[in-house]
Amino acid sequence: MSPHNIDNTSIRNQSGNNSNLTNENKKKQSIIKRFIKYYFREETYQRSEKQIEDEKFILFSIPFNRWILFPSSLLVQICLGAFYGWSIFNKPIDTFIYNDPTKGKAPITYYITMGIYGITLLFVGPWLERNGPKKGLLVGGIFYSLAHFLAAIGVYTKQIIIVYIGYGICSGIGNAFTYLSPVSALQKWFPDHRGLASGISVCGLSIGSIIFSQSLIPMLNKFDIVITFIILGSIFLFIILLQALIFRLPPPPPPTQTPTEITTEIPTEIPTEMSTEIPTPSNNNNNEEIIKENIKINFEILKEPDLSKMTIIKSITSYEFRILYIMFFANGVCSNIISSRLSNFIQDIFYKDASTASMVVSVNSVFNFFGRILFAIISEKLGRRESFNIILTVLVIIFWLITKIITDHSFGGFISLIWLYSFVYGGGFGVVPAFLTDLFGTKNISTCHAVILTSWNLSGVCGGFIFTGIYDSLRNHYHYNVDNPILYNVNFYWVACVIMVGWFTSFLIPVKIKYRLYPPIPNQLLQFTIFNRIFRLLKNKKNPFELVSKEKENEEWNHFLINYNQSLENNNNNNNNNNNNNNNNNNNNNNNNNNNNNNNNNNNNNINNNNQINTPISSSNNKTI
Repeated sequence: MSPHNIDNTSIRNQSGNNSNLTNENKKKQSIIKRFIKYYFREETYQRSEKQIEDEKFILFSIPFNRWILFPSSLLVQICLGAFYGWSIFNKPIDTFIYNDPTKGKAPITYYITMGIYGITLLFVGPWLERNGPKKGLLVGGIFYSLAHFLAAIGVYTKQIIIVYIGYGICSGIGNAFTYLSPVSALQKWFPDHRGLASGISVCGLSIGSIIFSQSLIPMLNKFDIVITFIILGSIFLFIILLQALIFRLPPPPPPTQTPTEITTEIPTEIPTEMSTEIPTPSNNNNNEEIIKENIKINFEILKEPDLSKMTIIKSITSYEFRILYIMFFANGVCSNIISSRLSNFIQDIFYKDASTASMVVSVNSVFNFFGRILFAIISEKLGRRESFNIILTVLVIIFWLITKIITDHSFGGFISLIWLYSFVYGGGFGVVPAFLTDLFGTKNISTCHAVILTSWNLSGVCGGFIFTGIYDSLRNHYHYNVDNPILYNVNFYWVACVIMVGWFTSFLIPVKIKYRLYPPIPNQLLQFTIFNRIFRLLKNKKNPFELVSKEKENEEWNHFLINYNQSLENNNNNNNNNNNNNNNNNNNNNNNNNNNNNNNNNNNNNINNNNQINTPISSSNNKTI
């Protein structure tokens, strides 16, 4: 064989291998896509009529009232607040296992839990929509309680790996299920008080962190670490499973009140040459009153698309969701930094004792609690986007001022800014469930809220690692003391820049249906809305930037609605025609079946008649023979 043939053969083999790899990659991608499409499918929680009737009562003949879900949700979230006091367990665990309180192995459990929590959030949302909050609390309560029992076993056997796997994994899973179940249920039960329901459903974490930050140390002093974990696991199992019996979803609306789904394709672009005139009857009468009345009627029948029926995948991939994801990321970028280092700030920078630091941390949780409640209620009147505008504006101001405060070693100014930070940071958590419900509807709240929480999880973990990396690098290279302001100011500068990105995007998120669906025009590169004004970036060297006037905006939107309603009407007509055709086909089939049955009956009658005629003849013949 010649070298040329060998080369050709090797080339063919290589190309064949490449094609096989490509096919395998395509199969893997198709499997992933199929899994995502299947798991995030549109499927609601199904209940039998008996189950719906039984859910009208809590127990025996005690009637169910939706307002009982508020205190029930608080109890569930208070139990979860114990996790955020994990730092209290660090030294007792290291002391019990390694006989060294400075070993630093126990804090890894917290980061494992946060990682598992973030991963689990991606899958909990669709599961909750299909199974309901009762099952969610049952699963979450069992996992969360099991985490404490396994932590007790790990500490007792002096195996830190059992603590990592047992508490880290089980607590992460339990936190995700238990946290989301009350939030999504309250949004469905209180469409008339979404802000209040949003705040109540998440504020219990702050109460829990306050309670357990003050009660865990006395428990550890009276009992050892093993018994403390067993007591906590038993308490949480009892409380959460008891609340699972109370939680349920609202009954489905009667069939007459079920809204019809819109399956029409929404126009995505405005034609270059468009006419916004509404047709009038073609007659010779130029009576202006008739024309005005006709225009008025046509405008009245124009329907806007209902975005509350968006699919899950369309919701979490929409422009609005991506903007809100950035905003929530900015809101939580400093959360783990403050929560994990606040006590160190007080003692290292301002030379205060541990009791003063503990007081500041406790009051900080109180401000976080009130922020979650008050901002959620205020957003009902002020608006969700406007509330986030205020939250992120205050955060930007805080982190530009705090560097000056730290440099001057002003303790009063520092704790004032930190408490204000905790107040507005908690406000973001209080507003976001109602914001998501407003944008994407109650049927998508579980999934949307679960995915948006991954931004907080990601920002907190990334922020904590970056802060620690810069802090350690400055200390190791320049040998700064822990009271040197530069260790903290350098970090707070980049934190302020990240928050400024979120602050800017908070003005770009459209809230009204008009601005969410406002279609682009040809040669358009970018379109965004600020203060209810539409801005466009065009492929035009002379005039690349356009501020759409209100007159043009109304004309283009009216044209969009006309096209949308025409397509909606055409779609309804097609559906009606298809239904009529199906009915006609069914009628024809029924008629054919009836005719066939009649023919068969006639044939059977004829055969019977013939048999009756032939029978006496044969008998007479027999007699003759």
